Amino acid sequence: METSIASSPSIGKEEVFNPTYESNVHFDWGLEGCAMEMEVDKEEGAMDNVVSEPRSQQEGDTSTFGSHVGPATNPTPTPTLYDYTEHFTTDKVFSSEKELVEWTRCTGKRNGFVIIIKASKKFIKNCKPRMRFSCERSGKYRKFVKKSLGEKVAVKKRATRSTGTKKIEFPFLLKGVKGNDCWTVSVHNGTHNHPPAVYLEGHSYPERLSAEQTAMLVDLSVSMVKPKQILSQLKGNDPSNITTIKHVYNARHKYRVIEKAGRTQTQHLMAQLQHFSYVNWDRSNKDGNVTELFWAPPCAGEMLRAFPRVLMMDCTYKTNRYKFPLLQIVGVTCTELTFNVAFAFIECEKKENYTWVLEKLKGMMDADALPVVIVTDRELVLMNAIRSVFPHATNLLCRFHISKNVLAKCRKMFDDKTWEEFSCSWGLVVLSASVTQYEERLRALKRDFQMFPTSLDYVEKNWLIPYKERFVGAWTDKVMHFGNLTSNRAESAHAALKHQLEHSQCNFDNIWEKMHRLILLQETEVKASFEKSLTSIPHEFRSPLFEMLRGVVSKNGMTHVLAARDI
Repeated sequence: METSIASSPSIGKEEVFNPTYESNVHFDWGLEGCAMEMEVDKEEGAMDNVVSEPRSQQEGDTSTFGSHVGPATNPTPTPTLYDYTEHFTTDKVFSSEKELVEWTRCTGKRNGFVIIIKASKKFIKNCKPRMRFSCERSGKYRKFVKKSLGEKVAVKKRATRSTGTKKIEFPFLLKGVKGNDCWTVSVHNGTHNHPPAVYLEGHSYPERLSAEQTAMLVDLSVSMVKPKQILSQLKGNDPSNITTIKHVYNARHKYRVIEKAGRTQTQHLMAQLQHFSYVNWDRSNKDGNVTELFWAPPCAGEMLRAFPRVLMMDCTYKTNRYKFPLLQIVGVTCTELTFNVAFAFIECEKKENYTWVLEKLKGMMDADALPVVIVTDRELVLMNAIRSVFPHATNLLCRFHISKNVLAKCRKMFDDKTWEEFSCSWGLVVLSASVTQYEERLRALKRDFQMFPTSLDYVEKNWLIPYKERFVGAWTDKVMHFGNLTSNRAESAHAALKHQLEHSQCNFDNIWEKMHRLILLQETEVKASFEKSLTSIPHEFRSPLFEMLRGVVSKNGMTHVLAARDI
């Protein structure tokens, strides 16, 4: 028994679709008339959809229909048909293609369907512009085939990844035609062979970012905002937004690919360094692989000419996926702020590598403005390289790291009270103001803690005998170090950099981008401190003693002068 149905006014009314029905649909996009025609076999019926009742078991029929028993076989499962014709039927005239597309997608979204542009013909001579809209699940799955060989391409799949298709030969079809500078839309098949979506999340089309949202995403990414925070910002601006974190990552990746313009990460890094006027050098091995890379920000040359006297150098690790150590060189301004002088990636920590970096640093500096003091850890190859490149500079050792080493080696030999006494006596030795005082305090240390020969042996043989001139006050006070007796400024710069990098698997170009933004912020802070020091005069410096210094010497410098006067 066969029946036909017209458009149902109720949403989601279910009918049974006959899978054997074939509608021969032909769209003629030719130039002669450019008409879109739908040819339907008239013998099957003139309606858009024909449905039939499933075959019932006739009287006397002994076959077991719907069972695996007997000679009969199971028929093809019949999908459910949902008619939404009336929801897409409209007399509205659209002034632009954009308005038409927006209306169809919003109408589909409102009813739980994702509408896409299936085809469009807009630039054919003597033909009216027209478009076809369908559901995202329309069409058949088509395997990719090589055009030249006509063979299916074998695609290697990951063991844990499975693929599929959303195509289920969706019958829904809308047609839009432009006439008299306006667009109209008509329904050629308003039925759906699947129920409306409960949630639109998980559907690729409605999750797409608009041009405005993509632009905002790029701006936030450039400003070092994390993907989760970007997604929260997008949803905060548009409560109806259903974009997932996957689309945010994809959009960020697409932006980076476009920005690189087909260049390798090293080529992109070099191009960026040149674009922002960085001083840079690199060195490669015989295979053409980069082994050392040195760069300094544009402001470093000017800052070095103003503040060349004290530099701090230290290597940090776990900054990049290639395991290259990063040598960071910093200086200190008259306002006691740290500024970045240069960065260098080195393949290994050998004297040759450090010497190459220090020679490039020396090439940036004026011959009459070389460093007087360089503060480092006890890194022997770096100390040897400094002696070779800057023979007249005093290489001080970081007191903080020396104290940490003494603590690590000696603490386990003392109880709490005795350790406090030993630590205090050791500190007095380090802070000795003269050679005589140093010798007296060292004798007192040996006398008071003669029961701990291992600890005394360690501090004397490992630190005092070979390096006392590099960290004991009796010798360090003979050079102008401006109070910089540790490499803590370099360590703080490391911490700020790693906080900016967020993880240790960055590429060189990603590292530079994040460093660049950090350097810009630090440069702004330093300039602000200069201006504040010139324009703001503390009341304690209004006396005639500082009349010639105000506006010329920084507040920090005048503070040191005031402290020296009180002494």
